[in-house]
Amino acid sequence: MAESTNRYAVVTGSNKGVGFETVRQLASKGITVVLTARDEERGLKAVEKLKQSGLSSQVVFHQLDVADPASIASLAEFIKIEFGKLDILVNNAGTMGAIVDVDGFKAAVASGAADDSGESVDFNKLFTETYELTQECVQINYYGGKRTAEALIPLLQLSDSPRIVNVTSSTGKLKNIPSDWVKGVLSADVENLFEESVDEVLTEFLSDFKDGLRETKGWPSLISAYTVSKAAMNAYTRILAKKYPGFRVNSLCPGFVKTDINFNAGVVSVEEGASHSVRLALLPGDGPSGKFFVQSEVRVKVVLTALDEKRGHEAIEKLKDYGFSDLVVYHQLDVTDPNSIASLVDFVKSQFGKLYILFSCKSSLSFMFPSHLIIMAELTKRCAVVTGSNKGIGFETVKQLASNGTTVVLTARDEKKGLEAVEKLKESGLSGQVVFHQLDVADPASIASLAHFIKTQFGKLDILVNNAGIVGGIIDADRFRAASECGVEGGQNDWTKFLTDTYELTEECLQVNYYGAKRTAEALIPLLQLADSPRVVNVSSSMGKLKKIPSDRVKGVLSADVENLSEDSVDQVLTDFLNDLREGLLENKGWPSLMSGYTVSKAAINAYTRILAKKYPGFRVNSVCPGYVKTDINFNNGFMTVGEGAASVVNLALLPDNGPTGQFFFRFKVSCL
Repeated sequence: MAESTNRYAVVTGSNKGVGFETVRQLASKGITVVLTARDEERGLKAVEKLKQSGLSSQVVFHQLDVADPASIASLAEFIKIEFGKLDILVNNAGTMGAIVDVDGFKAAVASGAADDSGESVDFNKLFTETYELTQECVQINYYGGKRTAEALIPLLQLSDSPRIVNVTSSTGKLKNIPSDWVKGVLSADVENLFEESVDEVLTEFLSDFKDGLRETKGWPSLISAYTVSKAAMNAYTRILAKKYPGFRVNSLCPGFVKTDINFNAGVVSVEEGASHSVRLALLPGDGPSGKFFVQSEVRVKVVLTALDEKRGHEAIEKLKDYGFSDLVVYHQLDVTDPNSIASLVDFVKSQFGKLYILFSCKSSLSFMFPSHLIIMAELTKRCAVVTGSNKGIGFETVKQLASNGTTVVLTARDEKKGLEAVEKLKESGLSGQVVFHQLDVADPASIASLAHFIKTQFGKLDILVNNAGIVGGIIDADRFRAASECGVEGGQNDWTKFLTDTYELTEECLQVNYYGAKRTAEALIPLLQLADSPRVVNVSSSMGKLKKIPSDRVKGVLSADVENLSEDSVDQVLTDFLNDLREGLLENKGWPSLMSGYTVSKAAINAYTRILAKKYPGFRVNSVCPGYVKTDINFNNGFMTVGEGAASVVNLALLPDNGPTGQFFFRFKVSCL
């Protein structure tokens, strides 16, 4: 069963930089990744580095030179034999196509001559281009990515959720190419855009470069091969998206990232840069395709309308001055004239095939401000709630989801601690992705307040991670630490020496771990039903496996076929448990004698997960044990990092629409209850 959930990815040029970090982030989400590099020794060293981070089973190496068709064919054959399919291709390999004056480049950046996109440096003084380097750049950046895609598409077609991410650059925007002919070809409507026309552009470019006619023919004079190859790849992305409508194919600029290509002079970390590639690699089935992204922003066309055609065109020209020439088009519209409205409808249908948002304003000139354009990008945003997320696995889950472009509501019972956690994330560059709301999952009024906040602020919810939980006892911290220092791991500890249970603490444990999660889900399900890809992840534990409960009756109830499993039967189990605890009958009635409240509450949430999955078949609802993670609950004596633990939670939160539901996972694998 676990095999059906496995996903496989290839990242080209991934022995360092953004590519290497993309591999690491994908592997951390349970995806098997083929790390590729032209230099075999460097590639193997990169894999070893990842294995030392605990990803030994998730990453494999295969040599790849994207400029060599035989090398590409070898990779395709390897994937076919080893995995039988491919789910994700990230075309990351690239070269600058020039000799760089390193000292001059660093000095320019240090002096502030480069902005966040790296486009304000005077490249005339820093880059030397030759025909040979230019030709190599086009072969790697465009034809290498194209050949790799062509070779791997048959394997991607065997996937339920094929994704292609072409890592390009804002330098490849058409505004950086003076030639109107080139702009016209590469910006053509996708119905009139062909691989042959892109090839013709590149042939003309190389010919003009060789003849010294770059400026005369309207080609960029600065890092021309890099610019043209990236523009070509953006066009090819649109061609692929049209050709394979079942795929999600997008290109993106990850930002001015600190990598070898800019001698680590960038302003964006490799972690942040790679997170944008990973977000597109994990898009839901209804996500955008054929788009160009700058980091996490999608570039969306806006149709500006006006009654007076002359004024409308003047407005378009003004927008071009703001840098929106490739984002806005004009169409005449008289809202009082049915024929004019019908003409607009036909135009939108023929040019775009669909419409996301209709703004009705006194003047379409309101679109001239970037803040209005950002509203269009919000369409691709997902919203998540993570309970108990001011520290530990919850905090790291928020961080990883936010790094993937999801807006996350960080919640905590203690408002001060919650706000401090949000500030910490803002310092990591996630200020626009995380908001705080107080939540006590044991308090129905607090849950209702959160639901109202989400409804008014976001209008829907895409992801709920029920992470809040307590152990349900008093732990002797010193004795626990002493045992751990002697090499006794969590599963081997004699908890009778460390943990004291009381009825009050056990009752509280059930209220938080089971009823808190259940009430939170019930309150937020109406908002989840408004999402295109709703996900519920219940953070559970292997302690909740039914083998930990001696009672055959309890095992029978909680392991029943989902058709015969009900919320009432789970509630009855918990009622009986509390009654037997009060009467001192735990062992006589077959209940666990150690960490009984924690064990029973986690077994109950695993059962409730199956109930929810059956009740809402359009959702993906799963529970997960993230492993023995270093958190406050075990006084940081686990053997896994919070990053590794949270990765398994995020993996389920970002499952594709055809992913498993109603399952219990141990980390990334389906496990028996």
